[in-house]
Order: sequence, then C-alpha cells, then structure tokens
Amino acid sequence: MAILLTEGTRVCVLGITGGQARKDILRNIELGTEIVCGVAPGRGGLDVSGIPVFETAAEAASEVGYDAVVAYLPPAKARAALLDVIDTLPRWVLVITEGIPVHSSMAAYERARQLGVRLVGPNTAGMISPAVGNVGFTGASGAFQPGTIGILSRSGGVTAEISSMLSRYDFGVSTAVGIGADAVVGSSFADLLVEFEADPGTRGVAMYCEAGPVAEQGIVEALHQASYTKPLVALVAGDYLEDHPPGTSFGHAGSFLAGGDTTAAAKRAMLSASGVCIAEASVDIGRHLRSMLPEGR
Repeated sequence: MAILLTEGTRVCVLGITGGQARKDILRNIELGTEIVCGVAPGRGGLDVSGIPVFETAAEAASEVGYDAVVAYLPPAKARAALLDVIDTLPRWVLVITEGIPVHSSMAAYERARQLGVRLVGPNTAGMISPAVGNVGFTGASGAFQPGTIGILSRSGGVTAEISSMLSRYDFGVSTAVGIGADAVVGSSFADLLVEFEADPGTRGVAMYCEAGPVAEQGIVEALHQASYTKPLVALVAGDYLEDHPPGTSFGHAGSFLAGGDTTAAAKRAMLSASGVCIAEASVDIGRHLRSMLPEGR
C-alpha cells in the first residue's frame, strides 16, 4: 500500500502548460499516475498530452473532479493560486515551486490547516508510490521498487539514493516523499510519519534530515506520544557546516546553521535519545532496517 498517492488518486496539475510540468507529466503518466486535468489561466480549453486544461481550479473541480494537486507556479503568483486550489478541498496539494515568499507559504499552510488539506512542500522534487505512480520529478523509476519502507527526505537526489541502498537488502518502497527544502514547508517529518503509521503497507521508515531549523523536534514528540511506533532510521547530514559561521547555507533555503540544536550532531543526539536508529551513511540504512525487520520487502 502507500500514503497520499494511492490507487485511484485523481491528480490536477496547476501550471500544466509550463515546460517543467509538460516534461514531468509524461513520465508521471508512464508510471501510472492518473492525471485528469490541469489549470492554466488564459489557457482554458486547451489540452496538454490529452489532458484538459481549465481556467480555474474551481472550474476543473466542477467539470472533472480531482482529489490531489501538484503545483508548478511562478513564485509571485503562488499565493493566490494555492489558496484557490486549497478551497476546492483536495486531499493533498504538493508544491514543486522553489522560491515562494515565506509569507505566501505561511498563508497557504494556514488555509490548508483550517480546511484539513495536506500541504507538501514547497520546493519539493515530488513523491513516488512505486506500485501506483509518481508526481513531480522524484528520481528515476528504476531506483524505486514496490515494497514496505517509507522514505521522507529533504532532497530528491538523496531520496533515490536511499531507495537504491534499501534494494541491496531486498527492501522496496511504499511511498517516498520529498517534504520540501524551503525554510517553511507545509508538512513536517512528524506529520508524514503519522501518515505512515496509519498505512498497513508500511513496516518502517527511512528519513534524510539536514542541519538547520526544521522541526525534527516534532519527531521526538510523535515518538513519545506513540503517534509513530514503527522502525525508524535517520541519516542526518551537514557536519561540515559547523566549520562555518552561523547562517551558512547547506544549499537548500531551509538548511542553514543557526547554532544550538540545529547542528547535525545535535539532531542526531536528540533523535537517538528518543529511540531513532541513526545511520552514519546511506549504505547503512538498509542494514539497520533489516536488523529490525528480518523478513519481507
């Protein structure tokens, strides 16, 4: 089984006429994703690869119907477009766009929270449920085989690396989700761990974290409250930042050193103290999970 991108999910693409969206949806469809419509103001009535395009999200929801959204939007126009599509009440909205102003992301997050819509991203490579399909540009399909391990990651490239390393220990993937690399994201690691906890097809989770002020503290709370109880292995990167002054960027907008518990070492210590198994390198993730889950994919 899987989370979020599950069998029967009907996807709407915001900004479907853009170059990146056009490229990605061909691959998404090839892998099995059911993309039913797109939205592009001023382009209503067109089609992209046979997918109908509508002027507004409300029109698309009324005419075709969808329960999930992937968004490719100009950062300056993202706020209005995201608020509009969230108001149509999909189960989830995944935002590919990088560089959305923080206040716009916060407005979208608050609207989604109020209406019970799961917001993933912004600045995510996407997600893949190998038995179902993918959205965005999450890795090469050959790196992901169906199985029972969930992946949560700040990096699209590392997501594929973790999946490849899991396969060495005969593990496949239920769903891999890029949570987003901006400073403000809609769903935290802890939020998505709760989704995996509820999925009977996920037996454990591998997680890639980075130095910086992103709330791994929520993971500790989820473990202490037993909101997540399955095996969990974490790889935490960013040790080199400790040799640089505070504020040095790791490369992602949300990954920079602010001192204290934002360092990679501090995050490893915090997670380990709460029972999370810490991997020293990506190749160790599958080995640790195999020791906790001796049978099955």
